[in-house]
Amino acid sequence: MEMKVKNGVFYLLDTGNEKWVYDTESDAVGALRKLVSGGKEINHETLSILEVNTEGDQWQIKALPWSKIAIGLMKGGKQ
Repeated sequence: MEMKVKNGVFYLLDTGNEKWVYDTESDAVGALRKLVSGGKEINHETLSILEVNTEGDQWQIKALPWSKIAIGLMKGGKQ
């Protein structure tokens, strides 16, 4: 499988045991919503959504704030 990085940024949904890569923040939040609503047990201590910016010489990785994730979840995974 391959994925083309759009605009130099991608999002990593990390549940601790498994990781998924998405094009957009809203796709990552929507996937989290689908996992939880599907009954998947997720440890909130190890859960994160990371924004990975590949522009420039050094990649930048930052965690999305929980407040932003919560708002996305309340909107149904749509930003």
